[in-house]
Amino acid sequence: MVNTDEISMKSFWEIIEQRLSAYSADELRDILRAMAKDTLPSQRKAFLAWLEPNLDKVIVETYESQLEGLLSDIEDLSGELSGKMQDPDALIEELYEWGRFDDEDEIGPYEDFIEPLIALFQRVASVFEQGEFSLVVTAYEALFEMLEAEDEYGYGVRIYNLSGINTNEHLARYLRAIYETTSLDQRPQILCNRMQHMPRSSFQKYLMFDDLVQITPRPVPDLEQFLVDWIAFLRVQNAPSGSKIDAWLREAVQLAEGTPGLAALARSEGKIRPRAYLDWFTALEKEGKYQEVLSEAHNALQILSPKLPIRAAIADHLCAAAIKLNVPDSLRMGRWEAFMVNPILPRLLDLWDMAADAEDQKTLMQQASGHLKDHMAQSSTSGQYVAPLGNDGLETSVSVGKSILAHSLLLSHNWEAALKLAAKGKVLGWSYLESYQGLVVAIFLILLSGQSPEVLPANLTCFWQWRLQYSVDAWTFGYEATSPISQRLASAYAELFAITTLSTQQQKKFLSWCIDVMHQRVDAIVGNQHRKSYNKAAVLTVACSEVLKLRGDHAAATALVCEVRDRFP
Repeated sequence: MVNTDEISMKSFWEIIEQRLSAYSADELRDILRAMAKDTLPSQRKAFLAWLEPNLDKVIVETYESQLEGLLSDIEDLSGELSGKMQDPDALIEELYEWGRFDDEDEIGPYEDFIEPLIALFQRVASVFEQGEFSLVVTAYEALFEMLEAEDEYGYGVRIYNLSGINTNEHLARYLRAIYETTSLDQRPQILCNRMQHMPRSSFQKYLMFDDLVQITPRPVPDLEQFLVDWIAFLRVQNAPSGSKIDAWLREAVQLAEGTPGLAALARSEGKIRPRAYLDWFTALEKEGKYQEVLSEAHNALQILSPKLPIRAAIADHLCAAAIKLNVPDSLRMGRWEAFMVNPILPRLLDLWDMAADAEDQKTLMQQASGHLKDHMAQSSTSGQYVAPLGNDGLETSVSVGKSILAHSLLLSHNWEAALKLAAKGKVLGWSYLESYQGLVVAIFLILLSGQSPEVLPANLTCFWQWRLQYSVDAWTFGYEATSPISQRLASAYAELFAITTLSTQQQKKFLSWCIDVMHQRVDAIVGNQHRKSYNKAAVLTVACSEVLKLRGDHAAATALVCEVRDRFP
């Protein structure tokens, strides 16, 4: 994972130079003393060496030691790795005897090559800083080839196994060295080809040209002319929106012409390069020009196809500007435009949150449920939206499932429609995102309890938390302790519970249905010996019993639990 807090090499050196020029001699002495105090015992000799008067000589010696025999050392290590891969069984057997082999580890028996490879990458980086670009290209390509190698079992060392090195920086150094060693007329073609075919094992987001600029404080030769040639070359590639080449073209326009260039690109080619609008609006936002964002986002939504998924991202910029400028009508329009093409749960909650009052929330949820039904009827597939990894999904249509439809029906107080939908659901599989029957059961049980969510009894609370979590799993990751989306969803339902009163007839009907579903689910889980889900059956059973107690029917509550216990002792 790329650390977005990291400072580029170019920026790092620029900041260093700025600070050095601002400090007095005494202040620099204080800094060095503080650094000396924090130096580990094993690093003290090296620290003192850097303080020698003949520092230039130390630097030259260090550089020469990194340069000397670099290619032969890479060749030697490559040969050793290749030799080991010729007979992996012998190596695996030896490691097994020492208890050092894990057959589920993709690196297999080649862990001992990690440290030497890291050292070689660091040496190449040092040579790069001295401007030996031809050598750098050759060295990196030899290292990349080594990292692509694997034995007959598929084991090998990959670039992401080299912990402690910044993969993107090494890839940027390689590409910068390519740039430096290629003639001006050949740069666009060769650089584009190399940028598209980086090591397959890097698993990094593709690099941008600015990464090559930022990897060193050294000025980029022929930059102005290259950008002109680069733009011309990329423009004729006819690459689709969202592709690498499209991204490089938009970046080049911004580097060469700034925000006005992005404006011209969006206005002239926005229909085929809609992401140009996003780059333009982002640049305007950095300049604080929210009124222009608001106006041009309106225009973009008029120009682009009404079914284009990326309209949602454009609408997000419009909404951000509307919030900054306090324009409620534009915010409302933007929220709805985003939901129209990207009808997912977070955007449903956006509609809920911007409503003026409870009646407005109800109206918006009714409109949303109508749109969802139309969307599902027009779609040839039904399913769920899962936030894509490694892809922002801005140009990907979403499939609408019945879970979000159930939310919209419940939040619009359309209890009968929600019941009708849930009655068609399955009593198993409630842990999946597209399960909606359990959601409707949970909402009905809370309404029937007459309690607010924060004071619910233990099992009903547990059941309700499960339903919330399963509703938002597509937009969260397991490491999140509390999902913001889950909190927003819980808040929306808390508002709903606070203003809802069911009629006597509705209470009787919904309670009977919930208990009937509970019996079916318990029979399906325990009767079919789905042992890992026995706790789920127990929690639902006791949650129903807790609701009966809260309604004053203690005898029925006890009888319910006893009945289930008697059937499944």
